[in-house]
Amino acid sequence: MKIVQFGLCHSPNLGDRVIAECMGHALRRMQPGATVEHVDISGRDAPGAETFRNRQLMLAVADRLPRPVRHRLARWKMGRHLDRLEDRWRAAARDADLIVIGGGQILADANLNFPLKLNRVARIATETGAPVVIHAAGVARNWTPEGRRLFTALQGCNLRRVALRDTMSVSAWRDQMPHGGPAPVLTADPGLLAAACYGTAPVHPGRVGLCVTDFGLLAHHADGPVAGSASGAAFYAATAARLAKVGHEVILFTNGATEDEALLHRVGQMPECADAGVIVAARAETAAELSELIAGCETVVAHRLHACILAIAHGRGAVGLGWDSKLRAFFDSIGASRHFVDAPDLAAEDMLHRVAQANRAQALSSAREQAIASAWQGIRQMLDTAGERRAA
Repeated sequence: MKIVQFGLCHSPNLGDRVIAECMGHALRRMQPGATVEHVDISGRDAPGAETFRNRQLMLAVADRLPRPVRHRLARWKMGRHLDRLEDRWRAAARDADLIVIGGGQILADANLNFPLKLNRVARIATETGAPVVIHAAGVARNWTPEGRRLFTALQGCNLRRVALRDTMSVSAWRDQMPHGGPAPVLTADPGLLAAACYGTAPVHPGRVGLCVTDFGLLAHHADGPVAGSASGAAFYAATAARLAKVGHEVILFTNGATEDEALLHRVGQMPECADAGVIVAARAETAAELSELIAGCETVVAHRLHACILAIAHGRGAVGLGWDSKLRAFFDSIGASRHFVDAPDLAAEDMLHRVAQANRAQALSSAREQAIASAWQGIRQMLDTAGERRAA
């Protein structure tokens, strides 16, 4: 059986790689002998490869332009990029028994980025006639009329199943996608299968992992308040120092994005961190390395969704720092909404209480076990969809 997954398998944000690798692991485990090929819809041909130079500057400039101008530029620049990739994608999809689109927050419309990419994927999938599933994807409520038209191509291929990762995404799909096609259903994020995919690591009692994320990058994609943003980099330094002062071993890390790494090193050099003996982790080069780093923490504090998902997957505590509804939705789904906070003026002192509450007992709750079981079930249902199509 040949399965082709279109997602973000080579993203510098290792959370996207976690999704692809955990999904691939589960598919091969449930379908012995299956081949799983991952295709990066940003066009990266190797982990962390650069697709567009000066990305942060491009985003900043685009945000200042009127929407019609942004859309014309996106169609021109992204169109040329996708034209170069199309033959490679078509070759990958040839003879596929199943095409998987997802997971991640890919059904979102920031300057037509994902609408243009997924429109091209849908056209190629239509040519193959293979069954298509959307799996563990997130849906934002920001589709423009043009973005919606592009996304609608997904209904023109042999779309057999739409499995989304939270109730907010299900609602957003129903409200924005024209009627027709499979009704969306809920599934759990494949990242919850990280312990099965990568193995686990011994926990360091008292260790808190603080995931540093560039506030400018968050603000570009945010659909809500960005926790801690009122004080910027000082938020991370003050939080790390305060946790260290009460006896925690604090380690700063990122999910791998270049902008995040730049801020990480700036925070690590701030006097508060240096004086408190805060550890600055070496950049994780692979998803497995990130998984191992997080498994070694007793609790993780993060804006990044998959830093939190990895913590829960390993039975560790997690505090989610808000900026996007997908993070709140995840914490709601595992019965841990009290461990999510989105206050821009969040203070280091408040974090002491939240870290104390997000302990290992919560991470090992029955809701976590149910979420992991749901992730396995979602993979099985995806394969059943392909099996039904072949039998027909």
